[in-house]
Amino acid sequence: MKDKLIQVLKKCETKELGNLFKTHMQTKGIRKLDRRRKDNSISYLIDGESTGWNRVQCYYHNGSELYSEEDLLIVLRKRSGFYLIVERRGVRAFEYDYSLRHYDEKLLNEIYNDHKELFDNLFNFYSA
Repeated sequence: MKDKLIQVLKKCETKELGNLFKTHMQTKGIRKLDRRRKDNSISYLIDGESTGWNRVQCYYHNGSELYSEEDLLIVLRKRSGFYLIVERRGVRAFEYDYSLRHYDEKLLNEIYNDHKELFDNLFNFYSA
């Protein structure tokens, strides 16, 4: 799976990842995080505009909206840096920054199994 994630890093642009993540969440019926609502415990957020889309951060909250307690966080940076991070609840499962920095196969498989449809869409779209 790490080779597929490296292909995503090499081929995917930040806006593309943000759009794919948004489409997936909307298809699943997950609402966008809205601070006006009292309960955002099951929601998603995509932040790319704040960096001019140099970096995109895709958050999926399931049970808690607190920072570093996301069920899934995917970070992709293509300009002014080059890295891809996949993590859950503040623990990195995959980090590639010009080379493989961190790889927790067990955690990554757990994340993949919970979000199989999202990752399969990513892998199919950016397969070699």
